[in-house]
Amino acid sequence: MTPVLVKIIAGFISTIGFAIIFRLKPVHWLLAAIDGLIACIIYFSLVDVFENVPLLPNLFAALACAFVAEIFARIAKTPSTVFLLPGIICLVPGGSLYYSMSNIINENYIEAGHSLLLTVEVAIAIGGGIIAASILKTVIFKTYDAVKNKMKK
Repeated sequence: MTPVLVKIIAGFISTIGFAIIFRLKPVHWLLAAIDGLIACIIYFSLVDVFENVPLLPNLFAALACAFVAEIFARIAKTPSTVFLLPGIICLVPGGSLYYSMSNIINENYIEAGHSLLLTVEVAIAIGGGIIAASILKTVIFKTYDAVKNKMKK
């Protein structure tokens, strides 16, 4: 197995783990895991494309994850955060946050600043993707509902 495939499978499994930690109903575990799987696939597909801009893979993966969570929420008739929170976990920049704290403790302030800046950039990209998906969902679903209601008349 390739290292990327292992990471994608680990993302799927870790999403199920966080679904359990967040006390999701067992019925929602698979949908949450699929959401996390989609986020991982998009992220690892785009990492090589955007080598020098680490926030773009996170932005697009978060956008897809949040949009899929909105769709799953509509299907399962539950809030989208049920699927979004476990699904987005694999995108959280834990490594760079760890290195930031480690460098602060070791008094490497310049390296800590670089790591912390990367962490903040990725967090902003994830938040931006979630907000963009929410706006996109509102536009698409309201348009769909309006067309559907117009067709009934």
